[in-house]
Amino acid sequence: MPRVIITTSNNLLFDQRVNKITLSLEKAGLEVWRSGRNYPAIKPPENRPGRTILLNILFNKGPLFYLFLNIQTFIFLLFNKFDLIWAVDMDTLPAAKTAALLKRKPVIFDGHDFFSELPEIQHNKTIKKAWQLLEKTFLPGCDRYFTVSPGLVELYEKKYNINFRLLRNLPLEKDLTPLPPLDGDPKIILYQGALNVGRGIAQTIESLQFLSEEYRFVVVGTGDCAGELKELTKQLELEDRVNFTGPVPFEELYKYQKGALVGICTYEDLGLNHQYSLPNRLFDYLQAGIPVLTSNFPDMAEIVRNNETGLVIDNLEPQNVANAIKEACENRQLRKKWQETIPRAAKIFTWNNETRQLKDVKNLIK
Repeated sequence: MPRVIITTSNNLLFDQRVNKITLSLEKAGLEVWRSGRNYPAIKPPENRPGRTILLNILFNKGPLFYLFLNIQTFIFLLFNKFDLIWAVDMDTLPAAKTAALLKRKPVIFDGHDFFSELPEIQHNKTIKKAWQLLEKTFLPGCDRYFTVSPGLVELYEKKYNINFRLLRNLPLEKDLTPLPPLDGDPKIILYQGALNVGRGIAQTIESLQFLSEEYRFVVVGTGDCAGELKELTKQLELEDRVNFTGPVPFEELYKYQKGALVGICTYEDLGLNHQYSLPNRLFDYLQAGIPVLTSNFPDMAEIVRNNETGLVIDNLEPQNVANAIKEACENRQLRKKWQETIPRAAKIFTWNNETRQLKDVKNLIK
C-alpha cells in the first residue's frame, strides 16, 4: 500500500485538519503516517487513524526550534519509506522538499497560514525576510498546493505566481442536527483554539466588565499568550467568570460546546494572514449549533453574513465586543432565526463536501 507521510510542527493533539486529511487519504487506499513534536507532552488518543510519530525537539520556540525541527524531520524522512509527502505549513517544507527531491517522490504543500505575514513577526524585519527567503526558495516546484481560504489562495498567487487549491478547514458532519438554544443560565461565551496573539481573547475577557454576572467565558486551548490572558483575568478580578480549560483533544470539545450561546472567532488587524484567515472554529461552532461573533475581514465575514449564522463586528473595543455578545445572547428574534439558518449552514459546510479536492491526490504517486 502506498504510504503518505504528513509533516507537522505540533504534537497533533489539536490538529483536526490533519486528522480529517488522514481519514480521506486512508479512504483513498493510502497508508498514512503523521510526524510532529512531543510538546506539549500530551499523547494523542490511540484510536485516531494513521500512525503518529512524535519527535523530541531540543528547543520549543525561536530559530533553533525551526532548525532542529527540520533536521529531525529530514532524518526521519530519510530513513523511512514514503511515496508522497504532505508538508503542513512553511515550517516543515524545507525538510519535506529536500527529502522528496532526494528520493524523487512528490510533495504536497498545505499552507494553513501565510508564514511571512504571521502577526508575531510583523515587527521583526529580519525574521520576516528570513521567512520570505524560505518561501521563495522552497515553495516553487511542489507537486500540488492547498490552503484554507480564498484570500490566501489569491495572496499566494499574487506573491509567488503559484496556483493553490482551496481546501477549507471544515468539520466532519455530526449525526445530530445542531439547534442553537434560545437562552442559557449562565450565558456561556466560548473560545476554542490556540491562545495566540491578536485573536480577540483579551478583549473578550475585558468585555465581561460591561456584562452582567450571568455571563461566563470558557477558553478552551493553550498557546503563547495563555499566561498573559490568565494574568489579565486576575488583574480584572474575573477569575470566577473565566474558565481556562487548558489543552483539550478535539474529540472532547463537545463537552465545552454544549450550551454555549456564542462562539468567539475574532482577529485583530495584524497583517494579511489575519485578514484572510478562515479558521476551523468558525465552522466547528456551526456544527455544534453555536452562533459566531467574528471580525469584519473578507472571508470570515462573507461566510457569516451570507449564511446568517452570527454577527460581524468592525472593531474589538471591549465595549463594542460586549454589546455584540449581549445582542447575540439576548435577542430572541435573532436566536429564533439562527435556529433555522445554523442547521442549514451546518449541513453545507462539512468536510464530506470539501474532499472533492483530494480525489486525484493518489494519481501523484507513480
